[in-house]
Amino acid sequence: MTAIRVLIAWFYERTQSVALAQLIHISSTGSLVVFSPPAVSPLQEAIWYALYAAALWFLVLLPARMSPRAIQLTEY
Repeated sequence: MTAIRVLIAWFYERTQSVALAQLIHISSTGSLVVFSPPAVSPLQEAIWYALYAAALWFLVLLPARMSPRAIQLTEY
């Protein structure tokens, strides 16, 4: 999922915390395991992942809507 990678990179860039990046990754993976229905068809599973991806992209775009400078990349 590209959106979770964007979120992890965004938080790491601002905090320089590997622990926070790992916590975000663990939370993402754990939520997929906990909230995924146990017995679903392939179509239902595809819909689940699409909804999860949409929610993640919403979280990525939220700071951009609130403040355009929030997602501005730092030049090195």
